[in-house]
Amino acid sequence: MSDITYPNTSTDNAASRGSHIEVVDSSGKPLLVMPSATAHEQRLAMKSVFVLIYNKQGKFFLQRRSDNKALAPGMWDISAATHVGADEALEAAAERVLRKELNIPSVSLHYQKSQQERIDDSTLWISLYSANIGTKTLSPNPDEVQDGLYVDAEELQSLYEHFPSMLTPVLVWAIRANIIFTTSA
Repeated sequence: MSDITYPNTSTDNAASRGSHIEVVDSSGKPLLVMPSATAHEQRLAMKSVFVLIYNKQGKFFLQRRSDNKALAPGMWDISAATHVGADEALEAAAERVLRKELNIPSVSLHYQKSQQERIDDSTLWISLYSANIGTKTLSPNPDEVQDGLYVDAEELQSLYEHFPSMLTPVLVWAIRANIIFTTSA
């Protein structure tokens, strides 16, 4: 993106580049690059990818976020989600979060749609992907995910009805928007 200025970073600070994201307008067009924490503090619209993982039986994988996470520690969440890094392709961000959180080195991703949503106090330009991992066994990264389980539509609805305080705002949005069991993995 030639029209975006990136912060001056030294090679010693190269790892910090991953924490810079694009702030976007209501159509998802990048406006500027800034640290993720600053964008959150100012409640600016950010690009995100959500990845919905299914197994051979069509059950949906829920992750339970690590207790060490800054946002929603210990809560049940969608399979994987992340903000898109500055100048990072959407599918590359989806692949990155799957490697980082669930140790999935490669999988066939299916793009579903992109849309702007207001979730909790955040405005997100969400690009939604799904993947069916068949019979592969997941090995979640304990720094990111402390537990996980596969659920069918009825089990997910029961969790939503009986334990809503244990679900992240993103998972609640996904259930209410009826996107989890209507996508094609």
